[in-house]
Amino acid sequence: MSILKLKDRIETYQNISDYKLLGRVPVIISINGRSFNKITSLIDKPFCQKFSDIMASIMLKLCSEIEGTVFAYQFNDEIVLLTRNDQNVDTLPWYDNKIQKICSVASAAATLHFNSLADDLDLIGEGLFTTQVFVVPNLAEAINAIIYKQQQNFHLSVQMACFYELIKKYNKNSIKEMVSGLSMDEKIDLLGQECNVDFDTYPIGFRRGLATYKVPKVVGEVMKNKWFVNDELPIFTKDPSFLSNIMKNGADIFRKESL
Repeated sequence: MSILKLKDRIETYQNISDYKLLGRVPVIISINGRSFNKITSLIDKPFCQKFSDIMASIMLKLCSEIEGTVFAYQFNDEIVLLTRNDQNVDTLPWYDNKIQKICSVASAAATLHFNSLADDLDLIGEGLFTTQVFVVPNLAEAINAIIYKQQQNFHLSVQMACFYELIKKYNKNSIKEMVSGLSMDEKIDLLGQECNVDFDTYPIGFRRGLATYKVPKVVGEVMKNKWFVNDELPIFTKDPSFLSNIMKNGADIFRKESL
């Protein structure tokens, strides 16, 4: 009897902290590289194609493993996945919406895949990813979350381009004074004036981020939805139907350029 009481008591402690997300609403899973500023300090900056390819591969891997994923967005060292479990009454959430399991498995999967591909990168130590998961009340807010991430990417890419181009001519303190109080457009102008660099010549994936979602493809004589990595994204606020089609249908509409 004492053994059973001990088991029940310990499991009670465990269950109290086994929190779950609210069900039947969109779930956002945000996966970030831990201390990647230090770990990746020796790779090409502001943009490294090898690093970008690895992050795209991780994003694709996570999409195929995390049940219910309909869209993923990647920029810098962050991957954001949107999952749904409200398509019908039989749809079940990934790991029963248990926060600890979602975070631990997503982090482990990203970390393992990154380190398996990172041999060609000049890194300081091994990569490690952390995960945050939360819900939003509806699909409209899920779309807004992705829009916000693309806007965040734009600001970050401009700041990185300015810093790593200007550091070739000036010290950190001088750069800080030069960019202080400038708008994004003014920073882009500064980049052209001081470094003769046109921000628009950087890869679209650097300026707008990457995304993974399903597109229809003909396999034999059958139409199937296959995961696709898009490195030429539109600006989401200028093409609102792009995200809404994917979020609502679980796959993009038929686009010849995606095949």
